[in-house]
Amino acid sequence: MMKTAYIKWIRFLIFIVLAIIAVMSLYPLFYMAFSSMKPTIEYIKHPMGLPQTWYFDNFKALIYRFSLFRLFGNTLLYVGLSMVACLTISIPAAYAFAKLKFSFRNGFYIAMIATMTIPGVTFIIPNYLLMSKIGWTDHIVSVVVIWAVSAIPSTVFLLTSLMRGMPDEILEAIKMDGAKYYQTMTKMILPMSLPGVVTVSVFNATNWWNDLLTPLIYLQSDNLKTVTVAVATVLNRFSSDYPLLLSGLLLSSLPPIAIYIVFQSYIRKGLVVGAVK
Repeated sequence: MMKTAYIKWIRFLIFIVLAIIAVMSLYPLFYMAFSSMKPTIEYIKHPMGLPQTWYFDNFKALIYRFSLFRLFGNTLLYVGLSMVACLTISIPAAYAFAKLKFSFRNGFYIAMIATMTIPGVTFIIPNYLLMSKIGWTDHIVSVVVIWAVSAIPSTVFLLTSLMRGMPDEILEAIKMDGAKYYQTMTKMILPMSLPGVVTVSVFNATNWWNDLLTPLIYLQSDNLKTVTVAVATVLNRFSSDYPLLLSGLLLSSLPPIAIYIVFQSYIRKGLVVGAVK
């Protein structure tokens, strides 16, 4: 009886802690949502209150004055191309490190993983000089290459750990049926590792979407800017118009949230799929 009461108290305390964490996590989002629907004067008078009327002019200003749809399109294009480039290299590399035997395999793997320990800021100047010499500054290729290359080591590391947990007997069986390496990878490895691929893709896409530094350095033209750079521009030019700033922050945060909601089942599977062999 006492043990049952003890378990109930533990569950109640866990519920309280999780509820507090949920409120702390969701409060900034609701604050941005309600504040973005206020005129500037109303926000100054009642910054913490609910909007007295639904005011959508802040969103209209972002759409028409800052070409919001073009900014979203640019960011989605860069993220999509970076994702294709990253996965095109990472999936075969992870399969090779996990299931194939070749000379210096462990050495190559350790060398690649070691690059994850190097701070990304140390590559800013060398990368910019390289892109400038090639002629890729102020071009979408520079952002796509930087994003994809920087994400490859962590992506290969996670996918390799996942693929190593797959039974070798299944792979041997499909090889005995005459399947080549690329057929084994596309017809067996890739479907089995899909939750992990989706999980790492969501993490990469979120990081790229929120990245301010890379597009700010390499893209100078206004028609090439991303959402995060545009929001930073709004912060610079209209630092006193808080509802407009919060509107931009709200809209820029919605796509990553939507991605997590859509792919949450894959993310849950991807986080545990390699834990049990």
